[in-house]
Amino acid sequence: MSGQGSAPLAPGAAWPAPGWIMRARRRWFGPSQPWWGFVFALPILVLLVCFKFWPMAYAAWLSLTNATLTDRAGHFIGIHNYARLARDTTFIGALETTGRYVGATIAVSMILGLALAVLLNQKVPARGLFRTLIFLPAVVPIIVVPILWQFLFNPYGLVNDALKVLGLQPVNWLLSPQGAVGALVVATAWRLTPLCMVIYLAGLQSIPGELYEAAKVDGAGAPRRFRSITLPMLKPTFLVVVVFAITLTVQNFVLALVMTGGGPDNASTTLSLFVYQTGFLGFQMGYASAAALVMLLIIVAFTMASLRAFRTEE
Repeated sequence: MSGQGSAPLAPGAAWPAPGWIMRARRRWFGPSQPWWGFVFALPILVLLVCFKFWPMAYAAWLSLTNATLTDRAGHFIGIHNYARLARDTTFIGALETTGRYVGATIAVSMILGLALAVLLNQKVPARGLFRTLIFLPAVVPIIVVPILWQFLFNPYGLVNDALKVLGLQPVNWLLSPQGAVGALVVATAWRLTPLCMVIYLAGLQSIPGELYEAAKVDGAGAPRRFRSITLPMLKPTFLVVVVFAITLTVQNFVLALVMTGGGPDNASTTLSLFVYQTGFLGFQMGYASAAALVMLLIIVAFTMASLRAFRTEE
């Protein structure tokens, strides 16, 4: 009987599965199946649903109610909160302040970040050390930044001492409407500029060096190479910087909360600070949720406008 039939199994071994089971296993559980990607993405999808999409949907529902911090259920009141926002002078003032604050901060951060990136992209001595030192403000804890700048901008701080050395009159920065907003712009730009610089550096290093060499051969100077090569090639990077800066600046309320508290007379109250004060200090969670949804729509609108402008230029 040797040589006929299948070989005997070793002691303790299991019989092999039938052929149709093996084929089904390869068909549904093989590594080439596309649904394996969904399996590996499932954990992050669960986190996004639990900590991002569900809170956003819940905030949208709260914006249609008169819920408070002590009564989170509330009653459905439709778009009453949004109509109230349109009449709220404090909210309108916060919207205007946010526009000035975000616009000035982004302009300063983008210009300084680009200048630093172009400078540190050159072959200068200790380039890595300078990059590290300039990037340090970006890793400072967010709660430390307003405390530091509050100390610098107080009437007897280093900023006013520097103005006295230059022969200028000291400014009561944090207690004047324009000075408070200016102090917020400086403090935010101080932390945002290094982040913009890093993004610009990544964009600069992706530009082929052959383009600059060909421009040099054609006799183009440094300003002409910057206008004709660097700026056009950095258009995608500009888009990333703008979207990143808008999102980070609009949502930031810690600086205004700690440095100025929204004062004087709500002159430095931004949208994010308005949402915080209305919801957690004023206990009006429904009204605060409506303001938060408006802030989200503003961020989305500016992002879409930036994308559209970039595609139009392309």
